[in-house]
Amino acid sequence: MKKILLCLLISLNLSGCFSVGTSAPSKFYSLKNANVDDITPVSQKFSKIGVEEIKIPTYLDKPQIVLKAPNSVELSFSEANRWSEPLSSMMQRTLANDISLYMPKALVKPRYLGQEKFDYLVFVEIEKFEGALDSQANLVGWWYIANKNGDVIITKKANISLQTNNNFDDLIQTESTLVNELAKQIATTLSATIK
Repeated sequence: MKKILLCLLISLNLSGCFSVGTSAPSKFYSLKNANVDDITPVSQKFSKIGVEEIKIPTYLDKPQIVLKAPNSVELSFSEANRWSEPLSSMMQRTLANDISLYMPKALVKPRYLGQEKFDYLVFVEIEKFEGALDSQANLVGWWYIANKNGDVIITKKANISLQTNNNFDDLIQTESTLVNELAKQIATTLSATIK
């Protein structure tokens, strides 16, 4: 009987130890598409536009949301705040959607299959996509427009920064606005390029 009581006490004690160390569940975030009511179209031209997979640095290719204060070299990865899917896929889809809002007569979509035919292709290489709470968020990268033959006809650099507030929801809203600003730059250039 003493052995049974001793085993029971030990198991209760161990379960108490494990429950004390549990952490709060993670929160998951997605980039937000722009609101159509907030968009002023830049073109009414028709064209088929494919957005290629977004290239992002390895340090961003993680579930954890990256934090980096301006003028700092230190990165931190939030274990409790994570992306709901791979950032490159989410950014590709969000960018295509936002470009389509600026170009409502065009057919704009992510290009998933190599045999899909488009009049223009959009390529994006992200160098930085990070921010800090109650500071600012930054998107820095190169973007390219290629014709239907795959020849790059336009190369531009994006460097966009916006102020953030002191919570993760606002940070992701702000980073979504960065993607929308990139979409506006690309749509404006495409509008001037389409014959």
